[in-house]
Amino acid sequence: MKRRLATRALGLGLATMVAVAAPAAADGEAELGRRFLLAARSELPIVQDPSVATYVARIGEKLVGVLGPQSFDYRFYVVQHPALNAFAVPGGYVFVFSGLLARVENDDELAGVLAHEIGHVSGHHLLRQQKEGQVWTAAALLGLLVSAVNPVLGAAGIAAAETAQLKYSREFEQEADYLGLRYATQAGYDPHALGAFFKELLADQRINSAGVPAYMLTHPLTEDRVANVATAINAQHLKTPPGRPASAADLPEAQAVARAIAEPPDVVVGRYRRMADEKPEDAQRQLLLGRVYQTVGQLEAARTALERCRALGGLDGRVDRPLGTVYVALKKPAEAREALGRYLAKHPEDGWSHLQLGKALADAGDNSGSLRELQRAITCDPELDEAHRLAGVALGRRGDEADGFYHLAVASRLRGELEQSLSHFQRTKPLLDPVSPRRQEVDQAIAELLPLVRERERERLERRRPRRGMTPGGLP
Repeated sequence: MKRRLATRALGLGLATMVAVAAPAAADGEAELGRRFLLAARSELPIVQDPSVATYVARIGEKLVGVLGPQSFDYRFYVVQHPALNAFAVPGGYVFVFSGLLARVENDDELAGVLAHEIGHVSGHHLLRQQKEGQVWTAAALLGLLVSAVNPVLGAAGIAAAETAQLKYSREFEQEADYLGLRYATQAGYDPHALGAFFKELLADQRINSAGVPAYMLTHPLTEDRVANVATAINAQHLKTPPGRPASAADLPEAQAVARAIAEPPDVVVGRYRRMADEKPEDAQRQLLLGRVYQTVGQLEAARTALERCRALGGLDGRVDRPLGTVYVALKKPAEAREALGRYLAKHPEDGWSHLQLGKALADAGDNSGSLRELQRAITCDPELDEAHRLAGVALGRRGDEADGFYHLAVASRLRGELEQSLSHFQRTKPLLDPVSPRRQEVDQAIAELLPLVRERERERLERRRPRRGMTPGGLP
């Protein structure tokens, strides 16, 4: 009875903490997160492969669906990096690393990690953990996160100190576990999966204490914390949802790409080659092998495997998007148009396929058709930087300088090239009607980018300045 009362009190206490903190902390978080994302794109390469991005976003959006009204939208991104890591910043920006995606066993484990990060955001933990008088800026937050993820970018001692600043307190980790478990269960995922994943990370630490997963540096794990996950599950009376598969049909493809990004090419190719050889008539295994070859840049081998998949049935057309993309890369526009046309007939809102079809049409000399497809791609997915770039170039060639510079500016911003983006927006501004909605958008973009660009310039100048006691050449 005492244990039940204690766990119930824990749940009420955590819920009260979030309820009290949320109204005061929400102000400005969306702006901080947006500024962070602008700066982060140049430091953290975002995976745009549609199978990976769509898979993670689908699980994230399902979790967000149980939160109720929020003061900002949640966005989910995959970072191309082999580390077992995930993090979230204020304003609803959640990042998972390709190394972690390659490691999870099923949808439930990834949902548990994402839900935990959502718990940190909805609990406003990063802001609540600020020291007295401290104010987070996007640049400072990015510096800490980059150092935590890749200590090579700075001196080991500095990186370790910065990583320590990102460690959530035990209370905040417990609160994020409590909230995340509830979110995951309400969204239909197994709450026990988070504890299982934590146990795997703890086992890794015991086997290789020198190679602690990055996730454990910023989200410290202990045996007590794993036990507290079970306590939180019992406190909320959470149950494993009955009758659901361990993973969705799109996990194997997303994971094959993530592994091809995170692991040595010869290792991952060898693994999927053996799987395909074991069952050469299995269309799914041919698809996965083709996707691995495509990701590591072995395009002819990818074409062979994907064409084999199509000959075996094509998995109800799933193979056509990656096959069409490979044809584009191999400069086979006729074959690309055929494959992508089949896919778009079933999935007309797929921005990636419109982008690839636009490139194929350009290769075939159909510039007007290409521009139409690029514009459709942007409508379907405004974050496709390559679609913006190619559309900007095509519009400029047609003499439409205003739209051309605008799309080049957006493309640069999406790639984290903030100086170039600012320059393009500034060239766009005088070409627009002063009272047009786009002029207002451009004015806002310039106002947002200008301080970030100036701050980056100050940082570059500071790095070039000799330290006290050193000559310009670096000698004392």
